[in-house]
Amino acid sequence: MEKAVSARRCVRRKIVSGITTGALTVALLCLAGVPSVLYAADLMTVFNQALENDPRFVGMRHERDAEQERLRQAWAGVLPSLSAEGVHKETAQDIVSSDNTVFGSGSSDFPTTEYTLSLTQPLFNLSSFINIRRASALVRGADLELEAARQELAVRVAQAYFHALAARDRLTATAAEEAAVGGHYELVNERFNRGLSTRTEYYDAKARLADIMARRLTAESDLDDAYQALAEITGSPVEDLSLLHEELPLVSPDPVDADAWIEAAVRQNPSLEAVRQSVASARQEVRRQRAGHYPNVNLEASHNWRETDGTLFGGGSEVETSEILFRLNVPLYQGGMVNSRTREAICRMNALLQEESRQTRALQRETRAAFYGVDNAIERVRSLRDAVEAQQLALEGKKEGHRSGLFTVLAVLDAERDLSLARQNYAMARYDYIINSLVLKKTVGTLDDANIAGVNGWLRNVSE
Repeated sequence: MEKAVSARRCVRRKIVSGITTGALTVALLCLAGVPSVLYAADLMTVFNQALENDPRFVGMRHERDAEQERLRQAWAGVLPSLSAEGVHKETAQDIVSSDNTVFGSGSSDFPTTEYTLSLTQPLFNLSSFINIRRASALVRGADLELEAARQELAVRVAQAYFHALAARDRLTATAAEEAAVGGHYELVNERFNRGLSTRTEYYDAKARLADIMARRLTAESDLDDAYQALAEITGSPVEDLSLLHEELPLVSPDPVDADAWIEAAVRQNPSLEAVRQSVASARQEVRRQRAGHYPNVNLEASHNWRETDGTLFGGGSEVETSEILFRLNVPLYQGGMVNSRTREAICRMNALLQEESRQTRALQRETRAAFYGVDNAIERVRSLRDAVEAQQLALEGKKEGHRSGLFTVLAVLDAERDLSLARQNYAMARYDYIINSLVLKKTVGTLDDANIAGVNGWLRNVSE
């Protein structure tokens, strides 16, 4: 763990030092303390690790398995039950007196051994049959919840992954800006010491340097926290991440109709369908509680073997008894328990209906936001790409103007800051496009491994 943290710090220092002439030396020194060469984990690698180690998703798998056991328990209520019983006892008796001549006399001690095998087969138990339907709905709901959790995990991983890339972009940008401002400060400081610069220029340069150093420290902290967020999901530290290619396919949602996506989401979203299964289970629970008034019919059979070496009448015996019977039980009155439990089940069903309505509305809103988020991100990517190109030309023009005395060095520094901000915004728009695309697929329940692999194909190794 300590080696991984040390490696991650080396990567961070490499980002900061990469804009200086000593970047190669620093990188080599960092890598010298690492037992193996750093590798860049891509999105698919992180997602696969999360599938195995994310506590929330793994917990959902156990919840699904537990629900499957409830279905087996429900079936046990209509299957035959078989039990065996064995009894051995020692009897000591002393007949002091008796007017019955068939009784023995005196004291006697004798053992008794008895074995009983009993079979019970429910023939009619409406409550048990309804319970099977109820448990089946719960199992279907658990399967849907697990699928929803898998898709939700894919979005969480993507969000954490691209948040880390955004933090890396900010650190790279602030490091580059710090190098430029640091060079300006050194020049102004030297001129100030020689009396060639004003005190105002000196303090302005010093303030700029202090500000950018503080922002760079914040960016370092944000990057470390972003890596920790990924480690929280995957259960292991991430050393470095693959970067996003410059060329990114920008595809609008198909169909280009928000209402069509919302309709599909309401129809097939696994989380919402899981709630519907909970409602179906609650309806069966209402029927099951009402069935408490119905009669139950069981078939019962038993075989008993009893051996004793003595009795009250004297002498021993060995007896085998077989019985078969039909037992009818009609619940007439149970203190109002059946009616009370039925009302309770109805209230819980109504609460679930309200939860279904709430989640439906929330899903409609989320789907609409993701749909327009994709289109908005596409437009932002295109606009900010133009902004980056324009800022780049503006910076080159101001640098040229500075050499000819038309612009001050502060104007050049401002242009470099504006270019850095434009690049960060451009990168964020690209990340937002990817995240919104994945969220849109999640809302309609179609987000799968192929979608994650597709996004993974847009990444490149950090060394490329």
